[in-house]
Amino acid sequence: MRSRANADSAFHRGWLLVALRGILAIAASAVLLTRPSMGRGLLLATLGSYLFLDGVVALGTALRADRGASGRGRYILEGLISLTVGALAFAHPDAIAAAVLTLIAARSFITGLVEVATAISLRRTGGEHHWPIGLGGLASVAFGAFLLERPASGALLLVLIAGFYLLVFGISLLAAGFRLRRAAASLRAAAPA
Repeated sequence: MRSRANADSAFHRGWLLVALRGILAIAASAVLLTRPSMGRGLLLATLGSYLFLDGVVALGTALRADRGASGRGRYILEGLISLTVGALAFAHPDAIAAAVLTLIAARSFITGLVEVATAISLRRTGGEHHWPIGLGGLASVAFGAFLLERPASGALLLVLIAGFYLLVFGISLLAAGFRLRRAAASLRAAAPA
């Protein structure tokens, strides 16, 4: 019963923050996909803004969880990395474009691994499938791998790939948020009074 309580306290209660991360990603995706002619500097500024806000919300998710909750440290790490990379990408988009793209790639790769590990952890402790979180994680890993493999890709291709990545990641987090909401309600209903 203790593992169910930990799962509930860690992320099931934070379903709204997970859904908010999805909404932020979808909004950033809409900007990137509807403005494919934006330059590399604007792309990095848009991604930087998104990463910074996503880092704030990821930290909020982690801080909402109880101390020692499974996955809390992973989300703190993810939030801090997103805040740092986002601030750099937004503050100096043209001056450090190559370095920022590498940082964004590394952040996406790490975020993907965190999301996949979280999906596996939630499956083990909560008994439900949390595949949307894992799907978002796989999209993050793929985007990070692409950026590491082709950091000098054309700005248009990069904008489109970033937009589609954020769309998949956002939809998966939004779906995960609502699955976590249902799971939290089930756990509360099953808990002894």
